[in-house]
Amino acid sequence: MLESCMSISNNTIIGIAGTFASGKDTLAGILVDQYGYAHAHTSDMVREIAQAKYGSVERPVLQRTAQEYRERYGAGYFVERGLKQSSRPVVVTGLRSIGEAKAIIAAGGHLVYVDAPVEVRYERMKSRARDQETTISLDEFWAREAKELYGGPKDSDFNIAGIRELSETVLINEHDKQAFLAAAVLALGLEL
Repeated sequence: MLESCMSISNNTIIGIAGTFASGKDTLAGILVDQYGYAHAHTSDMVREIAQAKYGSVERPVLQRTAQEYRERYGAGYFVERGLKQSSRPVVVTGLRSIGEAKAIIAAGGHLVYVDAPVEVRYERMKSRARDQETTISLDEFWAREAKELYGGPKDSDFNIAGIRELSETVLINEHDKQAFLAAAVLALGLEL
């Protein structure tokens, strides 16, 4: 399902945000594999720092690390770092704060927000077997997500819900992978 759409066929920067396990990296993968985009993954940057600094990549440590670096170096730090390290065109994933969304917009990029029903996302999260995520319940999944949906009013705070409001394109990934990717490519004005 597509809530809004704007053709981005000439856009060289796409920022993808959304809820946990909604299909953000799946969409980025198609942009990389079939359309020649480089991929800057802010979550990978946070994981690298968290592992080096704290010896852990569990979600609470990642959240603390991301917040610490956004407050210290600017709310758009991870996006700006990714844009400097990647060639154009580039897709940036892992956006979690309004500051990161604003950094995409300031760079002339297009924001895409991906969502899916929570039960579908929970099953996807469990199947990808990342970190200790497979051991959490659906209630814990909801609680963890709530901390990132809205963590506060500052540009550096986690605010995935606020990013949705800034996004030019909103995609609902409630079907199989092929149907989602076909809808996304159409919504983004890319050729099949």
